[in-house]
Amino acid sequence: MNDDERRRVSIDADGLSRHDLRIKPRKRGDNPWARLVWGAAILAAGVIGWLDHSGSLHASDFLPWWPLVFIALGVAQMPHRQWVSAVALVAIGMLFLPPLPFLPHFRVSAIVAVWPLLISLGGVSLIRQALSPAAKGASKADSFHTVAVMGGVGRAVASSDFAGGDAVAVMGGCEINLGGAKITKEATIDVLAFWGGIDIRVPRGWRIENHVNAILGGVVDKTDDNVPAGAPRLIIRGSAIMGGVEVKHPKR
Repeated sequence: MNDDERRRVSIDADGLSRHDLRIKPRKRGDNPWARLVWGAAILAAGVIGWLDHSGSLHASDFLPWWPLVFIALGVAQMPHRQWVSAVALVAIGMLFLPPLPFLPHFRVSAIVAVWPLLISLGGVSLIRQALSPAAKGASKADSFHTVAVMGGVGRAVASSDFAGGDAVAVMGGCEINLGGAKITKEATIDVLAFWGGIDIRVPRGWRIENHVNAILGGVVDKTDDNVPAGAPRLIIRGSAIMGGVEVKHPKR
């Protein structure tokens, strides 16, 4: 091998190493603190199980403290400003914690009795959508209105000037396909997933702003992070109450 060939191999190897070591951007919704909590919980469970097997301690003495995992997961949501999820997880953890002298003790029956308030939250979300619709004044071709109650509804929008819309899923599912739509500048979608799910497919190159409150539910954004400056913006707002909202790109 001559000097030119050695230099070429060295450059190729160096370029390959830099490519392999390149740090990929973290996806929205990817919470490293939550993974840290789960890792620590699994590690602690393994260590306690091994010490129990060796007779150094009794694992049953530590079982009542499993709600600490929920409290830690709630704290892990705070750096990502997921305040509703954080409060819900911490409240569940404190509810099942053993009685402590410096903390108030709540009975499970008293908490379960107020679960119908979640229905009221769904009503509040619908009232807000009615009073301030996302696509106010937009034509039917440039907006959508979808409701699924104990069933499934699919809707495809291919507007060249998409303005927004609203989707309501109550014990059902809504599939919104915006793969053929275009946004001039900004659009807003109102969602309410109550014991149901809403699936929104958006084109690549859109900037997604998630303003959905998850109350005993979940919101997942699987869209690309690396969108150009000045990209069309889609604002998604509303509530996921014991339900889920997922945003992703259409299949290639």
